[in-house]
Amino acid sequence: MQCLLNMFTQIPVQDTLEQTIHHFEHQRRRTYQIAGLLSVVFISIDAFAISFSERYSSWAERWVYLTNSLFMAVCALLLIWMLSQRRYHLVFIERLAFCLFTFDSLVFNSLAPPLFGQTLAQRWYETVKDDIWLIMVVCALAFHLFRYQIAMAFTISFYSLSAAMVASQMWFAGRQGADLAPGWQTLQVYGSAAVFLGFIYVMSHYRMQAQQLQTEYTLMKEWALFDGLTGIANRRRCEQALREAMARGERYGEPFTICLWDIDHFKQINDAYGHETGDQVLRQMAQVARSRIRTADTVGRWGGEEFFLLLPHTRLPEAQQLVERLRRDIMAAIVVGDRPVTASFGLAEYCNDDDPASLLARADEALYTAKATGRNRVCVNASLASQPVAFL
Repeated sequence: MQCLLNMFTQIPVQDTLEQTIHHFEHQRRRTYQIAGLLSVVFISIDAFAISFSERYSSWAERWVYLTNSLFMAVCALLLIWMLSQRRYHLVFIERLAFCLFTFDSLVFNSLAPPLFGQTLAQRWYETVKDDIWLIMVVCALAFHLFRYQIAMAFTISFYSLSAAMVASQMWFAGRQGADLAPGWQTLQVYGSAAVFLGFIYVMSHYRMQAQQLQTEYTLMKEWALFDGLTGIANRRRCEQALREAMARGERYGEPFTICLWDIDHFKQINDAYGHETGDQVLRQMAQVARSRIRTADTVGRWGGEEFFLLLPHTRLPEAQQLVERLRRDIMAAIVVGDRPVTASFGLAEYCNDDDPASLLARADEALYTAKATGRNRVCVNASLASQPVAFL
């Protein structure tokens, strides 16, 4: 997966991927904030119930659970505030929440209550009410934040430790002759939750693999339409864009103009400065073209040192002006040694009786005319205009 992402460092698809990741992170922040607000509400209700409940036999036990509720409410408010501050990375907030939840589950839910005289019946009530759900949240966060092997080791250890504390409480209660039925019910809840948690992990693991395969397939499809050296569309994508433009032209009468251009004396650049310099010139050419064209335009590498440009909703006179500006920008931006790099351009506007081959042939003919009449100029197909654009 990372290899595919690295291949896209110069390709516009990377912008789409970054936007998708940014949007997903924004959604996660909003989801966490809503969950945090709901948690504060439910914790407040629970604290109110603890204050007046007759389930707690001593002030110490009641104090433990009130402290737990207060601690969780403060943690939830802290996390909500951090989520609203963009300077805190989302992974850092998730890891902080993971540590806080783990601490609360082990200390307030598993260890402290038995020390203050919690009965097995009370343990059963607290487990069903919220303890088991907090344990499942901690385990789910572990699989989200860590590698699979580490998450699995933590989940098994954490879950086993929590269950072992229940078993220890049952052992001490049994020695005192207490009824062990609530303890067995608690362990049954732990077992059922473990099965449910395992099922969720299996399903989410397969779903993650399916999503990864789908993403890789999408990236490979996109990669097949872009040139690996320059990062712009390849010939296949250019031909696809041309067919789509011709279909719109035939159906709706939309005008468009295409341009083929060729780097002047490119073989001499390779011979004199090496192929690495030649590749750099191609990359710079693509960068200049991509920065100068409009959003709706399509620019691509046609092959070798030849490039393609499709200008939708553009008549020939306007296209001449746009391409002439591109020609000047190329001269100003790309220099090899002490000489500017130039290019020759051929333009052809779509006609009703054109097919892809005939339109490309007319553009190629105009390109040949530009090269034959001195290079570094813009020429149009002779069937639409008899004179090339004057060289400035």
